[in-house]
Amino acid sequence: MDFGKAFALSSFMNYFKSYTLGFWGLAGGVLLYLSGCAYESEEEIFGVNNCDPQQVTYSNVVQPIITTNCAIANCHDGGNTLPDWTIFDNVQANAQLIKTRTSNRTMPPSNASISLTAQEIDAIACWVDSGAQNN
Repeated sequence: MDFGKAFALSSFMNYFKSYTLGFWGLAGGVLLYLSGCAYESEEEIFGVNNCDPQQVTYSNVVQPIITTNCAIANCHDGGNTLPDWTIFDNVQANAQLIKTRTSNRTMPPSNASISLTAQEIDAIACWVDSGAQNN
């Protein structure tokens, strides 16, 4: 094959590659754009925050969560060195820590046979963010 034919073939292949890559790049970009999620509001993405401090009280909402899931035998029941969550003052003094540990799901621990629902975690966060009152 002489130099002229090789050059022509090489030029054609480069031309073909550049347009092929361009086509597939454009097609891929259009597919990504069309398959993207579209939300109208933050609530659709993250859910609605139903934090009503008048409804989320310690005695009616938070205390039952703690009594059922935390202040149980061999945990925060006063029978060991862990903070005793059966005493309100201890819960209130550690409210921010309780919120953090329940929100990041390190409490209850993963080896426990219990876990908190998203609603229970949100209720604890609401109560703490509202001042962790004895209400």
